[in-house]
Amino acid sequence: MDAEQFAWREIIARVFEGLDQERDVAPPWLTNPATGRILRLNYLFPQVGLAIRLEGLRSRAQKAPEDERERALRLEREAVRERLCAEHGVRLLRFDVYEEPQRIFRELASGLAWSMRQVAKSDKAPEEKLQLLEVLRRARARLEEIQRRVHTSRDLQPWADLWVDRAYLEARQQAGPPREGPLPRYVLHMRVRHPDFGTGRVVALADDNGD
Repeated sequence: MDAEQFAWREIIARVFEGLDQERDVAPPWLTNPATGRILRLNYLFPQVGLAIRLEGLRSRAQKAPEDERERALRLEREAVRERLCAEHGVRLLRFDVYEEPQRIFRELASGLAWSMRQVAKSDKAPEEKLQLLEVLRRARARLEEIQRRVHTSRDLQPWADLWVDRAYLEARQQAGPPREGPLPRYVLHMRVRHPDFGTGRVVALADDNGD
């Protein structure tokens, strides 16, 4: 299991609880004008103009070193993604899930502080503004509380386990009422290996006659 990947998804889910979110989304406005390719965001919180892009989502064992051309293309895509987000009033946070955790916490804290300033000076109705500011205040408090408990990547394992539990519950809820028989073999986001096609990750589940 890739503990860092799962752990940061769990931490993000807990910190941003209470905000509308779009997960693994490709908004039409996030289209590279040079190539026509629609770019993706791992998280978009439209109420507060914040987005998150997780990098390094392939395991370190799988990740082959980039050559110079691949690196240039990736950096170009990231620059376009960031520029388009800014043009649409969205602050984009980017971090590699394998980075030092305290740096990631600082990035998330900076994004929440920015969102609070944007909401405070927005033309939203006073009641909506106060409600969003309170949600963001609680988000910052949760982030600080988690930050005090995570010092190195070794401290991320419990959060990764919580994400697996969350994904399992989401899969069960999407499947509808519980059925008789064995528990499902797969849950969303778990890593799998196929004898012919190699390694992959579960991105969707479909019921096949009760299986």
